[in-house]
Amino acid sequence: MKVAVIGAGIGGLTVAALLQEQGHDVKVFERKTDIKEVGAGIGIGDNVLKKLGNHDLAKGIKNAGQNLKSLNIYSDKGDLLTSAKLKEGTLNVTLSRQSLIELISSYVKPNTVFTDYEVTKVDVQSELPMLHFSKHASQTFDLCIGADGIHSIVRKALFPDSKVIYQGYTCFRGMIDEADIMNQYTADEYWGRRGRVGIVPLINNQAYWFITINANEKDPKYVSFEKPHLQAYFNHYPNQVRALLDKQSETGIIKNDLYDLKPLTSFVHRRTVLLGDAAHAMTPNMGQGAGQAMEDAIVLANCIASYDLEKALQRYNKLRVKHTKKVIKRSRKVGNIAQKDNKLVVALRNAIMKRMPKRFFSGQTKFLYKTKELDLFFSLKMCLFFKKSVVSVKSISVTVGRGF
Repeated sequence: MKVAVIGAGIGGLTVAALLQEQGHDVKVFERKTDIKEVGAGIGIGDNVLKKLGNHDLAKGIKNAGQNLKSLNIYSDKGDLLTSAKLKEGTLNVTLSRQSLIELISSYVKPNTVFTDYEVTKVDVQSELPMLHFSKHASQTFDLCIGADGIHSIVRKALFPDSKVIYQGYTCFRGMIDEADIMNQYTADEYWGRRGRVGIVPLINNQAYWFITINANEKDPKYVSFEKPHLQAYFNHYPNQVRALLDKQSETGIIKNDLYDLKPLTSFVHRRTVLLGDAAHAMTPNMGQGAGQAMEDAIVLANCIASYDLEKALQRYNKLRVKHTKKVIKRSRKVGNIAQKDNKLVVALRNAIMKRMPKRFFSGQTKFLYKTKELDLFFSLKMCLFFKKSVVSVKSISVTVGRGF
């Protein structure tokens, strides 16, 4: 089968590698001139590694990353709010995004990834999908896989009314060499009214960090924020935060507003299918963006290997649409709780988190268990008092080593 994959990101390269192993003629088209992943670090959990099984890619990820065992959440004054421990025998691997891209790329056949190939239009109404490029001749394929990110051209062709939603906060990210983190197996987060700071260890004494700050979309106040601004802004946070920002280089800080996608009711139209952020862009609050993209790729490849194409796409749709909708919504809820900046609400949230039994914070989410996948989450059952209303939050889930 002749397959086009649009987008050479984590999900696109994974599905290309797996389908090539099945003997399909796969071409990957990337609009950029080189293959680079925007971002600092990423977490890949057991939900992905178990699906890969004995594939060499799973072994490569384990060897390239740092296996985390716990997550601590502190207030901006350094008081421990809660902690979660990974269940014995499960893996939650953190590594740089670029390392993961290079690792997956090594399983894609040489000369099948075409850079500087910008797709301008996807004709999905004809019998076979046809791709139109800005600088190259059009091509027709038996199957088109849209893995071209949150602003997907393929998704717009399939579902022109799909909506990307700004979540109310902007994100700064970076990586540190010689991080000298005391516990290489624990990720730490600091939740305060000024913002949230996360510090996640990597191998070789490296670490990646993220900071999220409530802001208007494309807020000019934060567009010019650099290292000195962040140092001043978070000067009252605990020493670990200040020390980490001191070690950050003057350049290399990534800045992005955070969005997610209004959940779609389908990822498939005829012989065109979506995966990853193109299908279900989510905030990084649960650390599941890359993991869900890889799950999409694995499930889609397995379905194609097991059924005729029409049934395979129907099966993929059934397995992934409902599941990823839950992840989008829960990730959004986690962000809503973590980003509170009202003094009273923050005090109440922190008090509840301190008093919750640890059994609510360590374990696995049921909705991930349904696919026999394990990952580290903590659950919060709390009622948050807002200025004019009380909002009940039944269950919020967060994973260690979030992929910011």
